[in-house]
Order: sequence, then C-alpha cells, then structure tokens
Amino acid sequence: MVDYRELTNQLVTKMKQEDDLRNKAYDRSWELNAALIRVEMAHEEVLSSPDKKELISILEKEEESLDNLFRETALSPGMYNNIVHNPSGNDEITAIHDRAPRRGNIDNKMESYARYKSVRYYLKENKRVLSPNAPCFAGTRKILTDEEYLGGACIGLCHDLSKVAVSRASNAMSDPTAVQFVQDARDTVSNILQELLEFDWRNSPLRRKYDSTKYALKQLETVLYELSVAGALGGHDSVKLEEEGGPKQKRIKVDDKDNSDGKKEEKDKEIETSALETFKQEIAEIKDRMDHRDKLRENLIKTARDAQKAAKNSIFAMHRGNTKSAVKLLIDCENCVRNDLLPIVKEEPTLRGGSFSNVLEEYVEGKLFYCWLHGNDNDESGDSNNKPAGKILTFDEITLPITVDEYIGGLCDLTGEIGRFAVARGTVRDKESVKICLETSKNIYMAIRMAGKLPSNINKKMNPLKNSIEKMERILYEQSLMEMAGRKFESSMEEGGFDAED
Repeated sequence: MVDYRELTNQLVTKMKQEDDLRNKAYDRSWELNAALIRVEMAHEEVLSSPDKKELISILEKEEESLDNLFRETALSPGMYNNIVHNPSGNDEITAIHDRAPRRGNIDNKMESYARYKSVRYYLKENKRVLSPNAPCFAGTRKILTDEEYLGGACIGLCHDLSKVAVSRASNAMSDPTAVQFVQDARDTVSNILQELLEFDWRNSPLRRKYDSTKYALKQLETVLYELSVAGALGGHDSVKLEEEGGPKQKRIKVDDKDNSDGKKEEKDKEIETSALETFKQEIAEIKDRMDHRDKLRENLIKTARDAQKAAKNSIFAMHRGNTKSAVKLLIDCENCVRNDLLPIVKEEPTLRGGSFSNVLEEYVEGKLFYCWLHGNDNDESGDSNNKPAGKILTFDEITLPITVDEYIGGLCDLTGEIGRFAVARGTVRDKESVKICLETSKNIYMAIRMAGKLPSNINKKMNPLKNSIEKMERILYEQSLMEMAGRKFESSMEEGGFDAED
C-alpha cells in the first residue's frame, strides 16, 4: 500500500526543483525590467538636459549593460523550460533548442527589449525598421523568437511611433520637421500593418496585439488631419501638409534647380525602397516559418486525439475487467506519443503544453490505475474483480517524459477511477477492497495537500477528490449497517458515481 509520506517527499522534491527554476526566471525578469527602465530614464535625461556630453556617456554605458544582460539571459539554459523531462530527474541541459519556451515571463521582457531597440533604431537611422537579423539580436543563438520580434520590433514600434508623433506634432510651430516625421511614421505603420495582414494569427497571443495596430495607424492619420486643418486655418505654412502639386519628391524634379540636391533625394529614395523590400522579405520568411509551425500544431492536435482516446478506452476496459485490451490500448497510447507526438514537440517545443500535455495526463491516469489494480508486472491475465494490488507508480517510474503537473493531475484523476471501482466492489460486498480504495484515496489526498503550493489546474481537482473520499466512507458505513442488520448491501453511491475528474 502507498505511503503518503513517501509520496509527499517525492512530490515536494520535484515541485521544489520546478519552483526554484521558475523563481530564478522571475528574479531575472525583474532585473531585465529594471535595466530597461534605467536606460529609458537615461534617454529622458539626455533629451531634457542642456549638458548632454556626460549624460550621453552614461547612456551608452547603460545600453551596453542592457545588451549584455539580455544576451546573457538568452544564452542561459536555466532560463528555458526543458521540452522533455528526464525520468531520472536530471533536467540539466547544455544545448538549448532555438524554440525552447522561456521560463517565467522573460518572453515579455524580450519583447519589450525588441520594442526599445526598434524605436531607438528608427529615430537614429533615418526612419528604418530594425531587422530581425540586426547585430543586437544575433550571436551564437538568436536573442529573439519570431513572435517576440513581431510583437516588439513591429507592433510595439507602431504604438511608440504614434506616441512620439503626438509629441512632435505638439511642437509643430517651432519644429519644421514635425509634419514630415508624422507622415513618415504614418507610412511606416501602414507598411507594417500591410505585411501583418498576410499572417494567420488564429487565437494566438499576438492576435490582440495585431488588432491594436490599426488604432495606432488611425491616431497618426488623425494627427495629420488635425495638423492640416490647424495649419490651413491659422495660415502657418510650417504645419501645412504639402498636398498641392503632388508629393514632395515629384515636385523636386520640376522646381529644384540644384541638380545635386535632386540626386541626393533620388539616392535617399532608392535606399528607402531597398530597405522596405528587405523588410518585406524578412517578414515573408517569418511568415513561412510560422505557417510551418501552424501545420505542426494542427497535425499534433489531430494525432493527440487518437492517443487520448486510447488512454481513456484503456480505463474503460479495466473497469469492464478486460485487462488484455487495456494493456494493448496503453501500449498504443505510449507508442503514439513516442513515435508521432514527441518528434513534433522536439521540432517545435512551444507545443509542449495543450493537447500534448492532456494526452500525457490521461496516460498517467491509465497507467496508475492499471498498476494500482494489477501491480507493475504487466500481467495481462489479471482480473479487475480481484483484490487490487494498491501500488502507486512514482513520478520516476513513468517512462514517458512527463512534468510534475501532469503527474499530479493524473494522480488526482486516479481517485475518481478508484471511487468507481469501490462502488463496483461494494455491490458484491467486498469490504476489504473498498477499504483499500478509501485508504489509497486518503493517502493521495494527504500527499498532495502536504506538497505545498499547487498549480491552479490542480487546485480545482482537490474538492472533487475530497468528495470522492466522503462517498467511499459513506459506502463503508452503509455496508457496516447492512452487515449488522443481516441484510443484503446495496450502495446508495451506485447510481451517483464519482466525479474526481470534473
């Protein structure tokens, strides 16, 4: 019979490992956030102070420190969540997959970093969008993922440009370049939005961010309209939009007598066109990669249904006493995970959660239930009507690469199956088996409660687990009453069943 103290110690050890890594990631996230704030404050001081020389030197040091901190974070194995957990408990990794998900909320900070670098680059380098292959993002490993680049260096840039444009427009009377800046910002946001329209965002986190981009474009167009009206009514030529006579570039060829200025303007236009084409090509490459990942996701979801169905049907077969069929279905589920699902997850580690995680949790439940009934000897001739073995597999005894959350989830769901088995044994007056069921469920309940802080998806399983224990206690009570009265025992729980999985 399982000892809840031993089970608790195992769970606490595994959960502590996960918590330590998660807490380190959150601590680093605070460091990244503080570094970003320091650099932004240094920029504000440079803009507001008349003596800029010393402040610029401080800003450069802060930016160098910022780049080094983010690069160190991107290259640190501890900042990533391993795609598969080694059953031996050793999760140390040296080679990081390019798509390995980050721990904590570091991905949000990476997106903020991309946003900051993109805005500074745009303001400094003649209004160009920062490339995903820029030196600040390159190295032995890419600093940003495609999603972080799109969310920060593209969508985030659009929102920041709308804010900067409003600030510049408020000084349009004294700044002759303000109107041109707002126009350029409007064109940049429009080009970015046009490229993002080609993506299939599904219900990804980027979808809401993408939807907000059109409001940044609307704000820029509104500012241009208001500047046009204010300039026309007030008679201020410096804030009037140059609509008459065509675009500025076309009028230059007719009105500008200085050929050198005309050539310079044409050269700048060629450079701008080339930069735009390069940006479009880089976005198209990102789109191709994301489309491929979407295909992998669809394939994984479809294949996961078969594996999860096999695990569920194995549990049904065990309740019917068809052990041979249950063993075959569990093997089918395990083979599907190893041969069909794991290769997809190893290629795209961000798919580790969701459907794949649900399959593993269902498999854990089926495997635990089988070993609880028959032990761990893979005996296909076992009979579920006999006294259960009462064995609970530990985390390390599960051969598939599961997480602690998936193991605890399967352990909680196991009590629901044990409760249904208890009802079946109670109807044939097998009091000893019912006692084993109750003792197992109590030990599991105590072990999980003593494990400490639990994930949110596990907390919601605790009340059904407690209810199943109370129902089994009721079965034993009714059985004792019937024995004392010398009457045939019929459980009041027979029709109600158990809902530990709800």
